[in-house]
Amino acid sequence: MSAELRNRKRLERLRQQADALLALTQAINRNVEDAELFGSYREVLESMGVGKLALFCLGENVNAGWDCMVSWGYPKALPRLSDAESALSGKSHAIVADDTEVEFDLAIPVEHDAEVIAYVIMGDREEGRGMSPSVRYVRFITTLTNVLVVALRNRAMAAERIRTAGLERELALAGEMQTMLLPRVLPDDDHRSFAARYRPHYHVGGDYYDAVKMPDGRMAIAIADVSGKGMPAAFLMSNFQAHLHAMLDRDDVDLETMVRQLNERVFSSAGGERFITFFFALHNPSSGTLEYVNCGHNPPLFIPAKGPGLFLGEGCPGLGMLDFLPLVGVGSLHVQKGATLVCFTDGLVEQENSQSEAYGEHRLQTLVESERESGVEALNASIIIDWEQHRGVADPADDTALLTTRFD
Repeated sequence: MSAELRNRKRLERLRQQADALLALTQAINRNVEDAELFGSYREVLESMGVGKLALFCLGENVNAGWDCMVSWGYPKALPRLSDAESALSGKSHAIVADDTEVEFDLAIPVEHDAEVIAYVIMGDREEGRGMSPSVRYVRFITTLTNVLVVALRNRAMAAERIRTAGLERELALAGEMQTMLLPRVLPDDDHRSFAARYRPHYHVGGDYYDAVKMPDGRMAIAIADVSGKGMPAAFLMSNFQAHLHAMLDRDDVDLETMVRQLNERVFSSAGGERFITFFFALHNPSSGTLEYVNCGHNPPLFIPAKGPGLFLGEGCPGLGMLDFLPLVGVGSLHVQKGATLVCFTDGLVEQENSQSEAYGEHRLQTLVESERESGVEALNASIIIDWEQHRGVADPADDTALLTTRFD
């Protein structure tokens, strides 16, 4: 064969390779499905005489191993490889599929940004004369594989960014809705003073607190936490707050009846898939009584003017867990001037430090008892400072809501 003819054939091969790369790139830009791209990849290489090939790519979960994305010419379906480098670098040039060794001639790592992103194993259908196409076109095969795999990785990353951006937008919207549920001003009067702190976890939490003065002069004190995050949880809490406020417009509020009705509302709205923990108390300044129901919530801490505190746990399961509450316990306390009620959500007492030690109810009680003479704003500040000192460098694990009431 003359040199001119060899050059002509070489140029024709290069033109074909360039056309193949262009066609693959155009297909990628048209957002063609992955299966069609792998089909085009196979068609190009088979037309060049590559009789056996398998492409292994790292799965979405790094620990899941290397998946065989496309293969042809091998008699067995090729398995996922947990460690591609070890499996393909052995002297045997074989991998095991269904207890049978599958041999290959050549294994090529495909790199991008100094990272191996794929492995190609190749061979010829039959031994023949001359240079094997797998060897002759190894540079082109590596380039073609790199273009394909990098494009698919970028597509997956872009889809994940879109999904994440959508989720973050949803959480931001839910956070705005959640903030709107919290009272801007708490109803201090001659009988009670309030202070609150709220710290959402990232964009949105499921915590809610409130204090509402009723037409008959009683004060309703509430704190709640909805299971789950995002818009479904925010909508459920929004509906819950609306129903609660509607009930508090009446003079004949009965705690047990109210809790049962709220449970029916939550179960009907969430279908048992979400629930709300809820503590609710009614303070009557005329009688000096505090009636309460704890619906599966962290027991609030009641500190009398003198003596040790106690946690208020009387009540029932969380709202929406059951379609019907078999028993609703109602607790009652006599409240004297100077007593304090500290309501909180699980993000406060369950926060762990770097040694995995929870802040805990005991530490909270010790602090509040030692500062029972402090005003409610100062007391809340002391609790948060102590909580931050305990947390140290550990990330906040959950939303944190704190509602403190001083009975004057």
